Amino acid sequence: MTKGITVLLVALACAPARPEPTLAISNVTIVDVAAGRTIPDRTVTIAGRHIVSVSDAAATVPQGIDVVDGRGKYLMPGLWDMHVHLDSADLPALVALGITGARDMGGDLEELLAWRGRIAAGDLTGPRLVIAGPALRGPRSPSDSGPWVIRWPWQGIAAVDSLAARHVDFIKIHEGIFDDAYRDIAVQAKLRHLPFAGHVPAGVGVGEAAEVGQRSIEHLEFVPDACLGRFAERSPSAAPLPAQCDEATFDSLLGVLAGHHTWLCPTIGSFRIFAPKQFPAIFAGFKDLMPLLQAHHIDLLAGTDLGSRGIIPGVSLHDELALLVDAGLTPAEALRTATLNPARFLGATDSLGTIEPGKIADLVLLAADPLADIHNTRSIVAVIRAGKVQPPRPLHSP
Repeated sequence: MTKGITVLLVALACAPARPEPTLAISNVTIVDVAAGRTIPDRTVTIAGRHIVSVSDAAATVPQGIDVVDGRGKYLMPGLWDMHVHLDSADLPALVALGITGARDMGGDLEELLAWRGRIAAGDLTGPRLVIAGPALRGPRSPSDSGPWVIRWPWQGIAAVDSLAARHVDFIKIHEGIFDDAYRDIAVQAKLRHLPFAGHVPAGVGVGEAAEVGQRSIEHLEFVPDACLGRFAERSPSAAPLPAQCDEATFDSLLGVLAGHHTWLCPTIGSFRIFAPKQFPAIFAGFKDLMPLLQAHHIDLLAGTDLGSRGIIPGVSLHDELALLVDAGLTPAEALRTATLNPARFLGATDSLGTIEPGKIADLVLLAADPLADIHNTRSIVAVIRAGKVQPPRPLHSP
């Protein structure tokens, strides 16, 4: 026996055994969110937490495994809510309504880490979590203090170092931080290999936030404060918007965001709760901006600001997707804001965002085609989280 053959046999003997299939969804139509199309008559086979094959429906399903009949149904990737503030009761509710991932934008770090550990161990039903822990903010009064209240640059640096040591996934910026401290937070976060995201403090320009590397801007804070009249009801007698808010200047600002690949998470549905009387004007202003956002290929993330009173876990994300379609996105584009785009944003397209072999089996089985009507994301038949079928629950809009 030659040395080469001996080495090959040893390598084969030491190679890990291919995991045995545990679940199949047969005869299903796959929702290809990347291409914006459906692929009929497929069988998706899962082993443990991962998809191992996506084959023709005529392919033989391994005997002895659980089979979900997908005939007449649609299989899409699990959804992400990219702006939440979680409570423990939210965790199973999100999964039951198809949200298999969530980005927590500010909460109790000890609780979040504990939940994430229990979810990973299988002791708690919940989405996979991306967490910031406490948000960094400016002082709200002369006596306001604490490790996350930032008055001076050195405090921002220390806060980033402290959170990095606790292995957070990113740094959350809130209001009231002065420009010099904000810039030092940005530098320190980069040194610690942590993205930072959140609000744009009043003393910091939107363009400046993009230039120093803020990964995402939340709510409608990509619009400068001087231009918030875009979201007010306009009357013939209303004063004109400032010159810096004209279309050419705003178009130039969006070009800066696009050039630095700054993501936007508008949480447009949250304004229905925060400003119900003004919501029609706010939504109309957002809708007017959508052609400009699309022209600059600005990437959007679906988020809800769950954690605020009146925002319902899970339901609010389905509402957000419908609002994005009402604002001008196609159903496929809206779906991407909660599936493929979060995977891209998180650098996780190797494991999340689409239905392909090797990816984590976070999936939602639907009774109707979400590409034909975005409201069909609500027609949940089953949710599969990390390869395990979860019991669904009825979904109703508020």
